Amino acid sequence: MLNTRIVLCLLAFGVSSVMAQQPPVIVPEFHSSETGGNIDVFKNVPPDLKLIPKEAGSRRGQLWIRNIGSALLIAGQVDGQTPDFPQNKSQLLAKDHIEVWLATAPDVFMPPIGWGNQFEEQLLPKGPDSCLDWMKERNPDTADLQKCRSWAAQQQQYRTAFKKLFMRQWLLTSDYAVESYATPAYELIAAKYDAKGLFTAPLKPKGKIQMWSASASAHGYSFQIQIPYSAFPPANTPDLQNLWLMVDVFNAAPEGKKMGPYSSSSPVRAFGKPETFNQLQLQPRRSFRIAPCNVGLDGTDKYGNRHPGWFVPQHDQVKPGSEYESDSFIIVNEAEGYAYEPEGLSPVVRVTHHFWHAVGKDEWVCGPELVYQKGQSARRYDRQVAEKGFDAKRLQDGILLIKSGPLVYYSEFGSGQCGACPRYGFDMFALDKSLNLTDALSLGGVVQGDNDAADFTLSQDWSQVVHYQEQRPESENEDAKSTWSAGTYCLKSTKYEKCGEKQNVQPPDPPLLKELRDYSAQM
Repeated sequence: MLNTRIVLCLLAFGVSSVMAQQPPVIVPEFHSSETGGNIDVFKNVPPDLKLIPKEAGSRRGQLWIRNIGSALLIAGQVDGQTPDFPQNKSQLLAKDHIEVWLATAPDVFMPPIGWGNQFEEQLLPKGPDSCLDWMKERNPDTADLQKCRSWAAQQQQYRTAFKKLFMRQWLLTSDYAVESYATPAYELIAAKYDAKGLFTAPLKPKGKIQMWSASASAHGYSFQIQIPYSAFPPANTPDLQNLWLMVDVFNAAPEGKKMGPYSSSSPVRAFGKPETFNQLQLQPRRSFRIAPCNVGLDGTDKYGNRHPGWFVPQHDQVKPGSEYESDSFIIVNEAEGYAYEPEGLSPVVRVTHHFWHAVGKDEWVCGPELVYQKGQSARRYDRQVAEKGFDAKRLQDGILLIKSGPLVYYSEFGSGQCGACPRYGFDMFALDKSLNLTDALSLGGVVQGDNDAADFTLSQDWSQVVHYQEQRPESENEDAKSTWSAGTYCLKSTKYEKCGEKQNVQPPDPPLLKELRDYSAQM
């Protein structure tokens, strides 16, 4: 009768409508030092979910879900016969075990299939069927049309695996914990599409899941499962409140069968479909901070366009003792300078690494998008800063100087003016008491031709910056040596002004920008 009702509901309203009628499971905070299979502490309150038998012989049971601060806790009581747990990992599917599915979002938005070059992005919104429209604009030959279609079809296959990296499925017993959904997808991508992990490494499943179980005196068993937040799939908000969870309990397989009958916490369970899972609502929500400034998850692509972001909770894994997350990412199509034909992967993960510097008590500056934060108040500025050399100094008049660099970097597109040549930059910003930002100093350039190596020195009080520049000899005489000039810039209120110039000086030794010296020596 129950299965008949479910089928009728599915036919009338669809799976999503059925699940929408189910109120979310409220997950409260719970703090206990006890771990193990004993769940007596939960039995004095009604269960949050019940296990629904899906086949004859399936177990019945009940579940309690709690937020314990560092992890999501699932406690359960399972009826039936004494469990036959696996003796080795190869028996996992055929023996009694529990499967837990988890997603932080019901779906993953991806851009249309496409790629980009230094000028623009090319999109194939209908996949291979869009190639003909793209070709009409270019008027190439038939072979190129086939190349486009083959590439787009390959991206469709890749995307199926890519999307799986945003969900987890663990096969669990007291002795084993195997992630069996995202991990195979990641291994497939590494084998066929992204061997070096350049575009998908942040999505590699990680974290250790623990299950404890205890056999009941009469029959069945109880269990506790802890899923650390650091093992969660990617999340698209730093304030985790809504989760999609499904728990399946499998019996040992009868003779001649690969798997036994099972029960599920979801009345409309569908494999790999988060919209059919049970929706949880953490109260209070579990909040993570992306850097100490109010930076959020949004990031920019190579064209400077802003996209909504994701992050993988680390929870004290990267910087022990730190309460801040340092990495987020966006999902975009890959873009290379001279990619005028279909190439690369669609989409890829583009990581933003966040960094920060303490200025005073509850006072910070953060990058790469420059943000100033004091207490709960934050101010964003339309400036990008580099982690290398990122620093800040408060002057006696109250001006806050913010330093970015000096550093060596390269064109993201690898194109344009000497696309493969090194570039260097050094920037100083001045923030006054009214939080008005001034570009105090900006120096840099491309090292090529007559623009040779460069270097910098900075006085201890930051009042003077010396910019050293190399001039290679025009003579082809091998004994001729380079000469160096030095331009000095002095701080005047909120601006650095040039206050001196010298020729034939000695550059800093050891060099601050050694990469430029090495590059110049090879020219």
